[in-house]
Amino acid sequence: MKRYIILLLFGFLITSIYAQNTKSENSHKQRWEEMRAKRAVFYTEHIGFTANEARKFWPVYNELQEKKERLHRRCFDQFRRAKKDSNGKRVIDFTKVTNDMINMKVQEATLDKYYHTKFKKILSPEKLFKYYNAEREWAGQLLKEIEKRGWDKR
Repeated sequence: MKRYIILLLFGFLITSIYAQNTKSENSHKQRWEEMRAKRAVFYTEHIGFTANEARKFWPVYNELQEKKERLHRRCFDQFRRAKKDSNGKRVIDFTKVTNDMINMKVQEATLDKYYHTKFKKILSPEKLFKYYNAEREWAGQLLKEIEKRGWDKR
């Protein structure tokens, strides 16, 4: 009987944890999508896209962002997969990690250069400049929001 109760409680605990994680993941995804929508509005207002420019720009922009995200995720995954010593502390090969970080920046710059060429085919030089300026302003705005909310309330 005790085993049955313990198994029942254990099952309830796992179900509760799974539900919380799913809710947390959905909440995270929802916040991410809201941020992407706000960014699209911000860029559109600052750049002044025509309908044709927007139709061509956003798929290329989203493709670039996905590639950068994969690049950053690969770097971050190294920290998550780092082995732990007997005390549970991560053992990191800092030489490899710092070399990989620099390589990631180079790869990101290569992506930026490649996509700059694509953007030049879609936007005028003035609007391309406005895009880069909007990118910088958007990053600054996000940092201000984080500071206002506080780092612990992300």
